Amino acid sequence: MRLCAEGHSVIGVDILEQDLGDFAEILQADVSEPEECRRVLSLLPDIDILINNAAILIHKPTADFSIEEFDKTIAVNLRAPFIFCQALAPKMAKRHWGRIVNLSSIGAHTGGISHSTVYNSTKAALISITKNFARNFAHGGVTCNAVAPGFVTTAMNSHVGKKQLDAYLEQIPVGRAARPEEIANAVTFLVADSAAYITGATIDVNGGWVMP
Repeated sequence: MRLCAEGHSVIGVDILEQDLGDFAEILQADVSEPEECRRVLSLLPDIDILINNAAILIHKPTADFSIEEFDKTIAVNLRAPFIFCQALAPKMAKRHWGRIVNLSSIGAHTGGISHSTVYNSTKAALISITKNFARNFAHGGVTCNAVAPGFVTTAMNSHVGKKQLDAYLEQIPVGRAARPEEIANAVTFLVADSAAYITGATIDVNGGWVMP
């Protein structure tokens, strides 16, 4: 929504068919399926800015994780962003301008709790992919960065009870959870012309919880 307010024409991709407000268009797709990613790519106009934000968190003990759940998490959180970066970065470079922002997580730095091992592994790998695309496409005016949020008040964290939340907040110097718009602010900064010299970076938005 923040990018819409900044005057960008935004196309959203979501597994659910829903009204997301000011988006120019919503494409319904399950990005865990490579053919669905390719279908989305075939429907897109020239894209100058790519935000890889899709992710799933299957919250269960690592020992109980099935191979199917492992593969699904990898497919959504890691393979889909790679497919979109791989397809769009070369096109951006040919036009001599592009911005890619991949949404990572504080868990990429910490490993997180045992219940989010696979999720955090994908977010760490996404930072590595970010650096690779940054290095390989900088010559074409394309920047590729990551944003790593800490604890954010979103539906993905709705499973966190009060006791656990209080334990988290005690570790955050700012003393509160992040608001979604604060993550959006970091993304908006990275896609602006003023951030043209920033690439391969990970912007940590975690209230000082982790300082890599």
